[in-house]
Amino acid sequence: MFSFAGPIPPSKSVLIRQLLLTLYQPQLQIPFLSRCRDVVAMSGAVCSFRSAQPETPLDVDCGEAGLVLRLCLGYASRRGGSYLLHGSPRLIERPHEPFLSVLAQLGSVVSKTERALCVKSEGWHQPRGALSLKGSLSSQFASSLILNAWELPFPLEIVCDAEPVSEGYLALSMELSSRCGMMMEVSKEEAALRLVIPSGQQVRPIALSSEADVSSAFAVAALAAVAGSAHIVNFPQQSLQPDVLFVKLLEQMGVPIARTAGGLSVEKAERLVPIDVDLGGAPDLTPVLAVLCALCPGRSRIFGAPQLRGKESDRIATTGALLSVLGRHATATEDGLEIVGRPVEEADRLRPARFDASGDHRLVMAAAVARWAGFPVEIAGLSAVEKSFPEFLSIAQLGKES
Repeated sequence: MFSFAGPIPPSKSVLIRQLLLTLYQPQLQIPFLSRCRDVVAMSGAVCSFRSAQPETPLDVDCGEAGLVLRLCLGYASRRGGSYLLHGSPRLIERPHEPFLSVLAQLGSVVSKTERALCVKSEGWHQPRGALSLKGSLSSQFASSLILNAWELPFPLEIVCDAEPVSEGYLALSMELSSRCGMMMEVSKEEAALRLVIPSGQQVRPIALSSEADVSSAFAVAALAAVAGSAHIVNFPQQSLQPDVLFVKLLEQMGVPIARTAGGLSVEKAERLVPIDVDLGGAPDLTPVLAVLCALCPGRSRIFGAPQLRGKESDRIATTGALLSVLGRHATATEDGLEIVGRPVEEADRLRPARFDASGDHRLVMAAAVARWAGFPVEIAGLSAVEKSFPEFLSIAQLGKES
């Protein structure tokens, strides 16, 4: 029986954004960091930028993190100079082109090799009109522009889709910038979200807070939903993290949940209920949620998230592969999965299975939920989970590599 009671590490999405702002205001106070690889990569990038010598090209390791790479791209082009931003092959091949086009409008030249993005810039130049990010594949592009728009000698206007991809993460960047002193005019038109940042914005040297990582909390809650109980003592009462949606989804699926001032409690569901859900705003929930859907008697549908194709893996394909290993039928669509599920049967418990989650931390979490549900699945590539939630290996009792 699974049992957990304790805190979840701080949100890596929040910490990475906060670390970037320390480059504009070194007196910003971040109470604590995380030992996940993405935050470590951002910490290293910040140190590299601080120690850079004028007129000397700088190498910056962005690890495997799309957010780290895109925030550093924005900072390198804003600061000016020559930079080589490198990382894993999958990180570099992920879709960055809409952002590179916008940076070109600001006077920066970014070229792409197999292992790096090369930046040459003299700092941002005032563009001719608004910067257009309509149809972009990631809210991280707009986030990078906003979080790097400090101390500009000109106003910056950004036009996004009216409902940008992963809009909640853009709201997270806007809220953090506002808390640190940024003034911003926001208007929503019929087909566009328009942001205008006045010139001369300054970061206030305030004390920042870091709430629990809601995406990580979902993985723990899912283990409880299939195999026991969990009490997360530091679950935020209110959060702009998009993945907080999972609480509502688990309730809809029949999982007993209690949300109080003392945190979040989750108990094993007697019977899971199929669900239809648009995960366009919270695509990272997909792999773990798909495994829960595979345990529901009936058809579930996850849709609205074409950006899943450009994550650490093609998560539509890899999540479908995991469900196939579990003996469940899943049909891939352009923006998600249709899943035909059923509860774990004796035949499932007797059929050995192996799944390679190498390279994608969310797939490690999803496979662990399947194992706790009763599938005797061996999981290869467990170290991938260290990208966001290294503590998960101990919490889920995964031990050493299978």
